[in-house]
Amino acid sequence: MGVITLNDEQVITDIGALTDETESTEFYNGVLTAGFVNAHCHLELSHLRHRLRPSGGLADFIGQMGGVPRQPPADDRALAAMRSADDEMQREGIIAVGDICNTAASFSVKRESPVYYHSFIEAVGLDESAAAATMQRLRRQCAEARRWRLPASLTPHAAYSLSDALLDAVMEAANRAGVLSVHNQESDAENELLVAGRGALHALFVAAGFPLPPVTGERSIHRIVSRIGPRTRALLVHNVALSEDDYDRAVACLPRLTWALCPNSNWYIGQAVPPADLLYRKNAQVAVGTDSLASNSRLSILEELKSISRRFPHIPLQTLLQWATANGAAALGREHECGCLRPGSRPGVVWIENVNLRDLQLTPDSRAVPLATQTRSHPATVF
Repeated sequence: MGVITLNDEQVITDIGALTDETESTEFYNGVLTAGFVNAHCHLELSHLRHRLRPSGGLADFIGQMGGVPRQPPADDRALAAMRSADDEMQREGIIAVGDICNTAASFSVKRESPVYYHSFIEAVGLDESAAAATMQRLRRQCAEARRWRLPASLTPHAAYSLSDALLDAVMEAANRAGVLSVHNQESDAENELLVAGRGALHALFVAAGFPLPPVTGERSIHRIVSRIGPRTRALLVHNVALSEDDYDRAVACLPRLTWALCPNSNWYIGQAVPPADLLYRKNAQVAVGTDSLASNSRLSILEELKSISRRFPHIPLQTLLQWATANGAAALGREHECGCLRPGSRPGVVWIENVNLRDLQLTPDSRAVPLATQTRSHPATVF
């Protein structure tokens, strides 16, 4: 039996095997892990829970989002929704989040939260003539995050949603910051749009009167990857339509890529799943996210792991937990603060109960319980 000893501040003071049971020893039947890292979320969309219809595909989802004001309603309802979402993540054992921001609406909630947030200030815009003005607005928003003492950096939304001028400017800023998060190949429609200028996204853009992205003749990932610096920590998010050739070409030139998977969001939007099996076979650097409550019913990393495990049961639980903790922490530059269990760290220890310990697999009843919510300053043991 393994034992983890925590002090009053939830810092790990020792890890080892149980030799002497004392009256202060607590036993946990299940698995103890470091706190989860939600590698991809949109906290400011929390007020859209159950508001958008599911299963219509990415173009339909974007079309619905086109009717949502870019600025969330500045009222108590929107703020309460974000606080509730933040509380939900804490209850689910999430201790760090890579959060996409189109506004400053979430900053006050993040400042009050014990959760670590990196705010990715997201660029969107296909009008070449508006690129300079868009960059000025994004820089002001990034400066506002820093006034709240929140880590923040600029990032592109996706390969299909920025003009060349805006993409070049944002990628220069992201490479200087050394970190970015971009929606990648969330559906085949994204590749169709850039490869040949057709498909569901193309039809949506034409119908809505949006400017069209350049037709590159290449799958969308390569428009982004070609602009990422070799030292930049890059989160490529979703990856539903990722091919093996896409993967091989990307990792051949970029050693710090992390592939973030949000399976429950992908199923909600388009009844599709990301290629977790391909990434496992490639021994890829994978992280896990929830996306937003506009496209998910819960903000639970454990529920995302259950979905992956249900569809790909051969992926070991140890690997899934690595994806959900250490890999996400490294992608956000937090590997020295969280993501693994080691003496001297404060990783937010989580107990996963109702695990199939014989086969070491999650079950439908598996539940995450952050031990910081327990009143305790003595060893916690799992068996």
